[in-house]
Amino acid sequence: MKKPFNSYIDDNLLEKLNEELIWKPTRKQKHKQRLLETINQLESSQPVKSKSNLFSIKQNHLLRNVIYFVIAFFILSGAFISSAFVFPAMAQVVAKIPYLGQLFKQEPVSDVLYQELEKKGYKTASVGQTYYGGKKELIVSVEGSEKYFNKVRGDITDIATNILSKRQYDAYTFKTERMEPYVYTEPNAQEKKIEKIQTDISTQLKKHHYDFLVANISFSSPPRVEVEIPNTEKRVEEIKAVIHAVLAENKTENASIKIKKINLQKRDQDNRWGNIITDVGEDLLGKEKYHVKMVGYSVHPEPQVLIYTSLSISQDNKKFASELEEMINEFLETKEMKNKVKDDSYQVLIYGKGKKKLN
Repeated sequence: MKKPFNSYIDDNLLEKLNEELIWKPTRKQKHKQRLLETINQLESSQPVKSKSNLFSIKQNHLLRNVIYFVIAFFILSGAFISSAFVFPAMAQVVAKIPYLGQLFKQEPVSDVLYQELEKKGYKTASVGQTYYGGKKELIVSVEGSEKYFNKVRGDITDIATNILSKRQYDAYTFKTERMEPYVYTEPNAQEKKIEKIQTDISTQLKKHHYDFLVANISFSSPPRVEVEIPNTEKRVEEIKAVIHAVLAENKTENASIKIKKINLQKRDQDNRWGNIITDVGEDLLGKEKYHVKMVGYSVHPEPQVLIYTSLSISQDNKKFASELEEMINEFLETKEMKNKVKDDSYQVLIYGKGKKKLN
C-alpha cells in the first residue's frame, strides 16, 4: 500500500455529475457538425435540474463545457481524456471474498454493443452510458428515418438486452433514440476564418519551437485566443508576440491573448489515473449487488479512487467497503497496473449515502 496522505473530497462532486447527462460516444466522427448534433441529443435526452439546487448557472455552464470538450475531443480525434469523473469503464478487481464474487477485466459493454451492431449492419450513430439521479442507462442512437428506426429498434433492443444479460448487468435500463441522418454543410465565413487563424497560430508556434502549446481561439464577443503553456516556460512575451503577428496578418488585432500555465506532470498524472479508473468500474457499476452509483477519481493533491455507493452506514456495510478497498488495492498492485500507477501515492475512498465515508 502506498503511503497515506490527507484526504480531500468536494461535497458537491456527485451532485455536479447528476446535474448533467454523461455520454460516451464510441464512434469516431469526421466532421464538427456531428459534435453539434450529439450535443443536441445530450441536451434533449435528460432535463437539467433547476437552479434551485446547490449550483449556480455559472457552475453548470462550466461543467457542461468540460463535458462537451471531452465529447468533442473523442469525436474528432478518436481519443478519450478522462476528467474529474470518468464515465463507466472496464473493470478488474482481484477478488477473494465470496460475498463480492470475482470481477473479470473485459471490454466496456458500450464498446461491445457498438461493435456487434456495426457487424450486423445497423446504422448506429453512437452507443453510450448515462448516469442521472442514480439511474443508469445504456443508450443507442440510431441514424436514419423514422421508418428505419421503427423497423430496427426491436432487434437492437434484443441484442442489447442479451449482452447485458450475459454480463449480469442488472443495474442498467436500455433505450434507443433516433438521430437525423448526417448531412455535411460547408463552414460559413466566420468558421473558416477561425479555422485559418487556429492553423496559422499552431504553424507559427511550431516554427518557433513552441510545439508543446495548446491554443484555442474564440470569436465570441470579445474575440480571444487562449494558450496553454508549461508552468516552467519563461518565454511568455515571445509567445504572445508570435500570436500577435498572426492576428495582425489576419486582421484580428483586437483579439485578446490569455496565457494559462499548466503543470505537465500533473496533467500526465491525471491522464494516467483516468485510464486506471477505466479499469476499476465496469462490473461495479453494472451489477446491482455492488450498490455502486458512481466511480471517479481526483489527483489533487494526490490520486484518489472515489467509489460512491447507495449503502447506508452500518457495521456490515463498513466491512463490505473495507473488503472492496482491499481488493482494489490488490488489483492496483498487479504488474500491469503498477506500470500505470508508477510511484504515485493513492487512496481508495468509498462513500455511502449522504457522502458519508464507509472505509
